[in-house]
Amino acid sequence: MTSADTEEKPSDRFARRVTEQCLRDRGQRAALRRGLRRPPEQAHTMHAVVAPLLPASVRQDHEYAYYAVAAMIAASVRDRPNAGLAEANTSDGGDVEEVAAADADAGPGDRPNLGQSLAWAVCRPEPGRRAMNRATAEKRLHLLVRQGYPGVYQHLAGVVRYLGGVEVQVNWGQLLDDLCQWRYRRDQVAKRWLQSYYRTLHEADRRAAQHHPSMEESA
Repeated sequence: MTSADTEEKPSDRFARRVTEQCLRDRGQRAALRRGLRRPPEQAHTMHAVVAPLLPASVRQDHEYAYYAVAAMIAASVRDRPNAGLAEANTSDGGDVEEVAAADADAGPGDRPNLGQSLAWAVCRPEPGRRAMNRATAEKRLHLLVRQGYPGVYQHLAGVVRYLGGVEVQVNWGQLLDDLCQWRYRRDQVAKRWLQSYYRTLHEADRRAAQHHPSMEESA
């Protein structure tokens, strides 16, 4: 066991191992991608990769989360070879990291959740990429948090793909942990996503107004 294995959260370790296998083996990556939007019972091509990485005695609803995240990682790696390795920020990083630090839920070592990723897609897209429309991002997030188990997985893959289109990466470990709570603590997870989304946008708007005072005056 490596030192990285002992220091990582289990969810981060799972995401890293899946990403590494996708980067090493195109066949395994394709096998995982074929399981996108499928429950584990129908994702026959995924078992060879995912089963050895599952925790012992994993619950059924948690198992679904592991398979879904593995499939989304594989789909993301296909489009962007470095996807899944970095946390959900943009390549220049500076202002985005400042916005993340301003989130009241954020603390040392905290990972960005899906709400923050969507907000970053709106306010700080990758250079050369169009930002995600604010109304579209909000609509997708509100639709997503209303989904039950297992319906959330049918909508989530599309949201993640949309994020990939504007080069905003998802923190797979945090997403996995959130999905493992979805069946019985959906409202708490949804609240965190929504609060993070609106806090991050509010902070980005405040910083933009500081840099461009005329924007605030005309508002």
